[in-house]
Amino acid sequence: MLSDFLLIFIVLGPGLAALIGGLSKPLTGRDGLAMIVTTGTVGLAGILSLVQLFTYVAGLGYGGDHSEAAHHGAHIIHLMNWVDVGGFKADWTIRVDAMSMVMMAVITSVSGLVHLYSWGYMSEDPHRARFFTYLSLFTFTMLMLVVADNFLQLFFGWEGVGLASYLLIGFWYQKPAPNDAAIKAFVTNRVGDFGLALGIMAVFFLFGSIEFAPVLEAIRENAMVTPFAFAEAAPARDVAIEFLGYNVRALELIGVLLFIGAMGKSAQLFLHVWLPDAMEGPTPVSALIHAATMVTAGVYLVCLISPIYEYAPGAAAMVTVVGALTALFAATVGMAQNDIKRVIAYSTCSQLGYMFFAAGVGAYEAAMFHLFTHAFFKALLFLGAGSVIHGNHHEQDMRNLGGVWRYQKFTYGAMLIGTIAIIGLGIPHTSFGFAGFFSKDGIIESAFSASQQGVPFASLAFWAGIGAALLTSFYSWRLIYMTFHGPRAEADAGHAHDGDAVVHADDDHSHDGHNHDDDHDHAHGGEPHESPLVMLVPLALLSVGAIFAGLYFYDPMFHHGDAFWAGALYHAADNNVIHGIEDIKHDHAFEWVFWAPLVVTVIGFLIATFTYFFNRGFGKRIADGRGPLHLLFENKWYFDEIYEVTIVRLTRWLGDVFWKIGDIKLINGLGPDGVSNLTKWGARRISAMHSGYLYHYAFVIIGAAILFGGVLFIRNGGVG
Repeated sequence: MLSDFLLIFIVLGPGLAALIGGLSKPLTGRDGLAMIVTTGTVGLAGILSLVQLFTYVAGLGYGGDHSEAAHHGAHIIHLMNWVDVGGFKADWTIRVDAMSMVMMAVITSVSGLVHLYSWGYMSEDPHRARFFTYLSLFTFTMLMLVVADNFLQLFFGWEGVGLASYLLIGFWYQKPAPNDAAIKAFVTNRVGDFGLALGIMAVFFLFGSIEFAPVLEAIRENAMVTPFAFAEAAPARDVAIEFLGYNVRALELIGVLLFIGAMGKSAQLFLHVWLPDAMEGPTPVSALIHAATMVTAGVYLVCLISPIYEYAPGAAAMVTVVGALTALFAATVGMAQNDIKRVIAYSTCSQLGYMFFAAGVGAYEAAMFHLFTHAFFKALLFLGAGSVIHGNHHEQDMRNLGGVWRYQKFTYGAMLIGTIAIIGLGIPHTSFGFAGFFSKDGIIESAFSASQQGVPFASLAFWAGIGAALLTSFYSWRLIYMTFHGPRAEADAGHAHDGDAVVHADDDHSHDGHNHDDDHDHAHGGEPHESPLVMLVPLALLSVGAIFAGLYFYDPMFHHGDAFWAGALYHAADNNVIHGIEDIKHDHAFEWVFWAPLVVTVIGFLIATFTYFFNRGFGKRIADGRGPLHLLFENKWYFDEIYEVTIVRLTRWLGDVFWKIGDIKLINGLGPDGVSNLTKWGARRISAMHSGYLYHYAFVIIGAAILFGGVLFIRNGGVG
């Protein structure tokens, strides 16, 4: 483990760099200082984080069983006091354990490469200092999230990455599309964050603390707890509370609420709609936020609080079902998209679904292992797509590309490596395979093992994983063939290239570029060209991770996970999902389980090759047919349209009702506006009486005397 000073530098350094970067442009009038400081700081933090991770793995012994090691055995660096009121306590800390070490390595290494890549990609942008400042700000808040030892600091980082994501997605704020996408991401995440906030409140209600160590320890030991407003103590796993008129187990409620937060941040089904639109930001943003770090925060949270889901089977089942459906749903949509970045974006949704259903069935090691490997090959795919866009005059519609491999051979090789990694190509029972093979197959095997042990919905997860593997192979090779193969003349002819024929209205967005006004006039802007070296070096380094990360880390992170995670991931006594894989391996009746992913991957490859390589135009004919299934996938299952008709319009109508009728007419009309209008009306009438004529005043005086005299007369009972 690194010294405390270096650990503090890893976490706080990017925040300080963001501060310096934000001030440098106003003070110096140049972008260079911000770029150098942010890239250098984050790059150094990435090197230190990787050194720490590799040192940890090198010194790891597999002999002992550390599965029951206490979670609070993590090394805690206390930075400063934050909140200490009564029983409510939360400090700024850096928690160093296996979970945080893995996440620090992922965040800083990918972020460092994205910073370096952006030197080339954003070279023409006049606001580079602002861009690099936002990148470092995001890195800092994500690090604060993963090293937190309490829910409040985690929530700070959670909201911080949401803010940074909003700023980066809407970086080109002069255009309407990025602004709309940024708002959509921000609002959608607010829905999930509301559930997360309620979940944190429920944790404090039950345990009287929001610090991870005492809360998770109480669940592991089933300690006696006394929730607020309860008269008697009860075992933590058995406490039931009333919610919406029903008695529910507190752990189930907490697990569901916290998972709703994870659904929003990790773009799971129903709250996924923000992620594809987030591609409106610069491509390096997509690689950093929406592939490797922010979207994995939800998976990290579920694994971090694994004791809750071990004793909340209903919440765990929800995680499994949502993850399985997301993996399959997003893969279907990815088959029919034409924007190169959107294909990869839906691929991200699908891969996150894999991670969630792995966690849902209790295979937290498999979920974290896939999170780790996914970071490298997904960042590689996004940055490779950015290289294609940069080298093709900011074109990102695959129908307008083709034959690119002749001009961008290095980018083509990197994209091939990323594609082979994401489809999980490898030979079962051997050490031959790219990163995705080891982690994705580990998830599928874990789901099958869980199904044999009767874990709810594990069979659904297994078959969804198999189906998604088939579709992933198909749309990944479709992307390769449409982008890199085929005669260039077809691409220059507009939409004559093989592929879908019609661009849906939602896809008519500004191309990723450098804020040019002529983005849509670049189809004939010259031949493609390879990207500069500063963009190719990150592709080369990420390619190494996409090839070897799975092989090198399979044993420590997955096969011998008990020793590696050292109690950071918890399993109940009856959870034998990971170890059950070994039993399946020795049963010849289940040999098909290990070969099924490879078989469907090859089938997907053959279908894509037949459709988009050997039979050019076949895909176009399918699209021209406008079949219902193709329209369903092309239009993303009409989620945006359904939400527009129901939630958006209903919300707008209710807003108008409350504003125009409730606020303006009732509250203001009968309240301050009504009183002021009545006062003004009365004042106008009274002022009209001040005519300046004496006989008018005499008339008023006599009239008042008669009126008051009559009142007194009646009050005194009249005459005599």
